[in-house]
Amino acid sequence: MTEQRDSEKDSASAAHEMSDERPVQTQHQQEPRSDRPERRGPPPNPLYHPLFLPVLLVAFSLWFGYDGFLTSDPDMLKHQTFNRIMFGIMLPICLWMVPRGIKEFRADQAQAADKHSGSSPP
Repeated sequence: MTEQRDSEKDSASAAHEMSDERPVQTQHQQEPRSDRPERRGPPPNPLYHPLFLPVLLVAFSLWFGYDGFLTSDPDMLKHQTFNRIMFGIMLPICLWMVPRGIKEFRADQAQAADKHSGSSPP
């Protein structure tokens, strides 16, 4: 029985020596990638993106504007007053939120670029 185990060990070691495989590196042995910063924690939530709400508001404004003023669908004509009122409400909100969202997005991009380059923000 021990002779069989010895022969199995010898054949396994000979096969390993003959193979051209490199030893498998563990996660700790791998070199960190310098081109991507290491992220800690969960991935960012897309709902927290500064342009999420402005894009959503513009989409609803376009929808209400089309249904309120441009559509000729007889089923939508009974909702025409609602769509016109909502378009009137959404338009000023969009005009206020879109520039704010763009400004915040650019500020976040500049902060990330400063952080990446190693300089401190002014």
